[in-house]
Amino acid sequence: MTTRSRHRGRHPLRAMTAFAIMTAALGAVASCGSEEQPVTRQSTPSASPTATASPTTSPEDTGRVGDDVTEADLRKVAATRVFFGHQSVGQNVLDGIPEVFTAKGVPVPPVEQDTSEPGPDGGFVSHSFIGQNEDPVSKIQAFDAAVRAGLGKKIDVAMMKFCYVDVVGGTDVDALFTAYSDTMDALGRDFPEVTFVAVTVPLTTQPGLLKKIRTGGSGGRDENVARQRLNELIRQRYTGRQLFDLAAVESTTAEGVRVAGAYKGQEYYALHEGFASDNGHLNADGSRRAATEWLRVVALASQK
Repeated sequence: MTTRSRHRGRHPLRAMTAFAIMTAALGAVASCGSEEQPVTRQSTPSASPTATASPTTSPEDTGRVGDDVTEADLRKVAATRVFFGHQSVGQNVLDGIPEVFTAKGVPVPPVEQDTSEPGPDGGFVSHSFIGQNEDPVSKIQAFDAAVRAGLGKKIDVAMMKFCYVDVVGGTDVDALFTAYSDTMDALGRDFPEVTFVAVTVPLTTQPGLLKKIRTGGSGGRDENVARQRLNELIRQRYTGRQLFDLAAVESTTAEGVRVAGAYKGQEYYALHEGFASDNGHLNADGSRRAATEWLRVVALASQK
């Protein structure tokens, strides 16, 4: 405090000028976002600038976003052979599985990396860390290769997910969706006994003011806009037992309210801070909620 006071005493004009510049910068950021502030809402964001990405029905519209899973569902999952390709957020989802089973008094099936050994009820959850983060095509290719290498003959349900870092502001969303859907559709044709479940891209939390300043105003909101565009394409193409809407789970509070925002006229959903351990990963509550919905979807997809 003493040093700062002496500094201001020597250069009062410089200090006043610096304060004015900072005030103007903060005001500019606030002004740019005056019509684009984070909001919570029940409705679905408006259509993104892609003609095919119109709003679609997602789990929260029926009140079933990680709310609950029945004992019957869990026993069905315990008899189902599942493969899940993912990275860190996928591990967050898997981390919540034991607690969900325990709460219902149902034995937990094997949840192990790269396994195909069934549990007492005949099922298992085999998972792999596929591809490289920030390279979504590598994940598609790794998932395809794993299924075709023999795993496709040992499983009943399969799904893969991208990470939030795979889809950013500069991502070619249409090209990525084409690569993803072409691969999922080809696998479905070649392995008709397996139900391939699509997964929406996980989200990040709303940015604070300082992050908006550091990123020139976007604060990463352009990234959630890109994720929203891809997620709408996925929701439109894959519905019912073919979709695990992770983004809907992440952005829907326990009260059923969606966390949404807008950037440059484009609306998007964001990760609810109450489910977040950082800007993109899930805490214990988020993991449990995501695992609950994941298990419900697996039960729905299973033919057991």
